[in-house]
Formats: sequence, structure tokens, C-alpha cells
Amino acid sequence: MLHTFTLYSNQILSYLLDGLPEEETAPLSTPAAETAAKHLRFADRRNAETIILFGAGDGRLAKELAEKKKGNQILLICDLFPQQIRRLTANGFDSIINQNCAVLTDSSIWSQLLLLIQNGYNAADSHLILNPALTGDSKKKHQNLQKIFSGTKKLTLPESHGHGKISAAAILSPDEPDLKDFINNFPEWVNEIVLVWDTSELNHIRENEEFQNKKIIHICQQLNADFSAQRNRMLQHCSGDWVIYLDADERLDNDSWDILRQATALEACDCWYLPRMTFYPDSSNSRIGYGLWPDLQLRLFKNTSRLRFINRIHEKLTGIQGKSGILPDCPIQHLTHILKSREKIENKLKNFDQAAGGKVSHRLGKEFPNILNEFIDPGKDRKVGPLLLPDINLTC
Repeated sequence: MLHTFTLYSNQILSYLLDGLPEEETAPLSTPAAETAAKHLRFADRRNAETIILFGAGDGRLAKELAEKKKGNQILLICDLFPQQIRRLTANGFDSIINQNCAVLTDSSIWSQLLLLIQNGYNAADSHLILNPALTGDSKKKHQNLQKIFSGTKKLTLPESHGHGKISAAAILSPDEPDLKDFINNFPEWVNEIVLVWDTSELNHIRENEEFQNKKIIHICQQLNADFSAQRNRMLQHCSGDWVIYLDADERLDNDSWDILRQATALEACDCWYLPRMTFYPDSSNSRIGYGLWPDLQLRLFKNTSRLRFINRIHEKLTGIQGKSGILPDCPIQHLTHILKSREKIENKLKNFDQAAGGKVSHRLGKEFPNILNEFIDPGKDRKVGPLLLPDINLTC
């Protein structure tokens, strides 16, 4: 498990990203040795198998904990500022890393949350420490990570499926590659498939045998650089109790579809985020780091009249009420780098720039940190189950 954290963090640290904020620290009011001894006593009283330090800070507390903890205890250092870990490593910080001590770093709270939970760590069996050397925004971010890790609850999927209707939906361009496979990816049990096409007429689509399915509702509306307008048109035609929508370059496997269907029977949650794995540079690896994974997508939600997408680009669904959760075992397979050439992806980004009215500029990097899928996908043998998120004001 710690090997996964090391592999992941090494990839993040190998990728230099400019413009990231610095981790804010201040001298400890109590010596690091004394603070470490206090927390180790607390951990012993609770019989905690794992000690999780949120924020490396100046590295002193981490080193004291690593040196003085029991040999069978595990120390995890979770830090949201990779440049701080890079700086500490240059001064010998990595000397504390061993089979019972690991650093997990990424700027994404959500990547750290899922990696911890998917590898079997939980707050009940751990002693959690917010590094007292942190100040300002660094303290706030690590505190949020600690709160969400402590407050996230695992739910058990019901044996039966939900009884409500489920609408599957998408907004599509007729020139998207492999549309036949995309349509066939929707399971037979969905009640309807609502497709909003970026075109002025539908004759050539209706005549295409690939789209001859009695469950499909075809809608014609040109995009006009307004993705929210397309999504809202899509919602208008969804009659199901729940809606699941995907993009043309996304797929779900059969197990994910089954879990998704079961999740609609959980009354504790009104909407579900799905992690998205963007395959790169091939189908065996996925992009990671700085928000590239888990890239949570709100794709499954109860259908109500309050729902509305806003923003012409990078559209956001509003009107959701009730609790939200994550389905870690239902990763969206994002095939954009598999199905499309670099030229087509860059042309798509130009359309995004147009939709943003010049306020945002999208650029496609020449390389991305990546890792084998097996290290971030829970897999059949170590499924996590649905996660109910605490009521913390965090943006996914």
C-alpha cells in the first residue's frame, strides 16, 4: 500500500508546475520532539495502527514521529503542496521514508482522500495530526483534508436495484469518433437515452442504422459555443427519476453500470460524483496530479425541476439539494487521447476558448504525469463501496 503512495508521489514530484502557491509555515511554539511524544502517547492509548500527519511543514515534526514511533506503526505524511516536499527532499527529508513511513503528495484533496480510502486507511484506526507548524491557507487546506477524511462514511450497496426510471443522456457532435460504441455502452435497462446533437437537422442521424434504437430521443440544437444551453436542453427531455450523462469519449464498464444502478436505491444520497480516469499515453495508464485525477464528475443525480446548468464553458450543475457522495468503484474511462489525434484535441480546446469569450486560454501539454491504472482503480478485488461526503463546503 505504501508502495502505491511512493509511486504516485514520485510522479507528481517529477512534474514541475509553475505558479503554485507556497506552503505557509511558522516556528513551532512547542519543540517538535515534545509535540511528537505527546501525539505518540495519544496514538498508543487508542491502539492506533497508523499515524497520519496532515502537512509536512518544516519537516521537523515528521522526522521526530518517524524516529520515535513504534516499529509496527505506520506513518503517513499527506501534503497538498508538492513543491514543499520537493524542497524538503533536497535537504534530506526522504531519509525517513521506509517500509513503515511514506509521503503522499498532490495538490488535490480528492486524490489524497481516495488514495487513503482505497488503500484501506480510515480515521477510526488512525491517529490524525494537523501539523501545528502550518499557517494561513496551508493550514486551512490541510484541515479540510483532515475533516473530509474523518467525516466521509462508507455505505453498503443494497442487493436490489432502485425502482425509479433512469434517463441516460449526452450532448454530441455528429463527427465524434466511435459513436456506435458510445451508444452501445448504455445498458439495456436504462429507460431512455436522450441525445442532443450539435446540428441544424437530424435526417442523416435518423437514417443511420447505428442510432436506430426505440429508447433514443434525438434532439437537434446547434452548440453555438454554449455548453450549458445544450445540457439544459438535454435535461428538459429527461423524464427519469434519475439522470446519468456521459460525453462521447467516455465509457463505463459493466460492473460500474450495475453499481450505479444500485446506488440509486440509496436514500441517503441525492447525487453522486464519479472519478474520471483519463487514459494516457495508452489504455494501461492514466493522467494524475494537480487535479487530473480523480477529476470528480457529478454525473448521476435525482431529476428535479430545480436543476440547471450554468456557464457557457466548464458548465456546472446547480439546484442539487440533499447529500452528495462518491462512487469510487465506478470510474469513468476517459478515452480522449485514445480516440482523438492531438490536432483534434487542440481544435476542441479552441472551441472552448471561443465559448469562454477570450477570458480563458486552453493549452494542451506535451506530457503529463501518469501511473498504471491498477494503482488508482480499486479493481474487483478491493472495491471501496459508495462514500457519503460530510457537509463541508468544498468544491470538487
